[in-house]
Amino acid sequence: MTLFAKPIVYLKTNCNLDFTDIASRLAPDTTPDSLEHDSENVYEWMWLNIEDVPFALNVSREHGWADLDDEVESTASLEELKALVKPGAVYMSGWERSTDSYINELPEWLAQFVVDRLQTDVIVYNGRINVEIPDSEPAFVVHPQPGNANNNAVNVSRR
Repeated sequence: MTLFAKPIVYLKTNCNLDFTDIASRLAPDTTPDSLEHDSENVYEWMWLNIEDVPFALNVSREHGWADLDDEVESTASLEELKALVKPGAVYMSGWERSTDSYINELPEWLAQFVVDRLQTDVIVYNGRINVEIPDSEPAFVVHPQPGNANNNAVNVSRR
């Protein structure tokens, strides 16, 4: 049964978890040492291998450090800096690493899987992601199931 009229192409969530926490929830076999994570001036990203997904999941976001003034960054403690940093939304798309190519369709169950593991709403998009322009109109929002973090039922609302 197909729940969505068009293929799911990418997911978005407003999750403030550290990337290592996101990785441990989505891919429990991933250890901090094995995590493929990188960053640059504005963005951070990681590659996750989710069980039963035949490609890597590219998880990326604006890390929030670029928004800090240099003076604040050079004088504040690490704890103060972490309190000031506000990371952006987390985006997830598929990537075939062996051919370095974008995956045009995510499995339908993946949105609910992410919701269940991160316990946050996940916005589902049908079009390709482009960081240069605002997101298009979402197809659906998938919500956490109250009281059941491991429920496989899909709780979807149209936007």
